[in-house]
Amino acid sequence: MAFDYTPACADVQIENRLTADVIVTPPRKKVAIVGFASNSLHQVPWEDPSFEIWGMNQGAMNFKRRADRWFEMHLPEATPDIRMPDYMEWLRQLTIPIYMIDMYDYAPTSVRYPIEEAIKFAGRDYFMSSVAFMLCLGAMEGFQEFHLYGINLAIGDEYFYEKPNAEWWLGKLEGMGKKIYVPRASSLLKQVKRYGYEIDARPNQSLKVLLTSHITNYRSQAERAAGEANMHIGAMRALEQFSQIVEGVDAGADIVLVPQPAPATT
Repeated sequence: MAFDYTPACADVQIENRLTADVIVTPPRKKVAIVGFASNSLHQVPWEDPSFEIWGMNQGAMNFKRRADRWFEMHLPEATPDIRMPDYMEWLRQLTIPIYMIDMYDYAPTSVRYPIEEAIKFAGRDYFMSSVAFMLCLGAMEGFQEFHLYGINLAIGDEYFYEKPNAEWWLGKLEGMGKKIYVPRASSLLKQVKRYGYEIDARPNQSLKVLLTSHITNYRSQAERAAGEANMHIGAMRALEQFSQIVEGVDAGADIVLVPQPAPATT
């Protein structure tokens, strides 16, 4: 999958892969961080030359032009992904900086993410997603506006670990005077209802209880069915063994009864 180059793309040059020194021409003060969630990708400012556009992981399938920088913050053994079988080859062919845990031969434009400086900048070692690394780097480089598109962090472990971390970073940057834009469709920085001012701060809780009840019921039925299946399989295998004995007897084999030792007594 190849990126299309448009006039809105910046000229990005890698000065030093080890120290992640990158020169962007012309320099921009706004960055759009683009993820995977489809509910806000239509708002990405693809052709606005005042933005750098940053992508991550296997998000290339969502891009309508070449990214200015890429982030792949996983160890090599955790980098391939079945959603994009040619992903490793795609990384190898990129000409833009790829921020990674280290420099890797399979990604010639990989640069080592400055994790030591990032921890010092944050004041704590708190990086639970690619979004956190991207926000931190943007702040360290002096960007003034951060726009997040295609980022919800609302499913499974993302909700419990990555979302609070991303929101901490957004709050930190906002406290530094940075402008933060999160689409209304995103789950980030959103309260469904104000705690204490509404009877139920979780309007879908009743539906969730109903769904959980159905899930529990079906799980119970599945477990009973599995138990019955195991019982039938056990009986089937016992009869198969007996059938083999009968077949052996018909062929002239003798049935030999082997006495079993009596159970030990104490």
